[in-house]
Amino acid sequence: MTAPSAGGNVLAAFDTILAAVVPELAGRVTAVTFDAETGRLDVAPGLPGAATQLRWSAPKLIAAAKEKVPAANVLAPAPVKVAAPATAAAEPSPL
Repeated sequence: MTAPSAGGNVLAAFDTILAAVVPELAGRVTAVTFDAETGRLDVAPGLPGAATQLRWSAPKLIAAAKEKVPAANVLAPAPVKVAAPATAAAEPSPL
């Protein structure tokens, strides 16, 4: 039996870390992947407002992740991408 990788621990602990640091985002942000080589944690916020708050909270989240899973070496957040609603191209107005 082998110990789980640090990346797996970060992903498993993300909800707990998020709830402790930014409780208002609990359930609104999902950890997607963690690259142990680069220290990059990819997350998916559900709404644009959650993405903004996540960016503001990134330093606190990184510090909490390093404390909770020291072997993970979380260094920086990945760029946050939120799916924007589709918009129709404007039709030229009749003259």
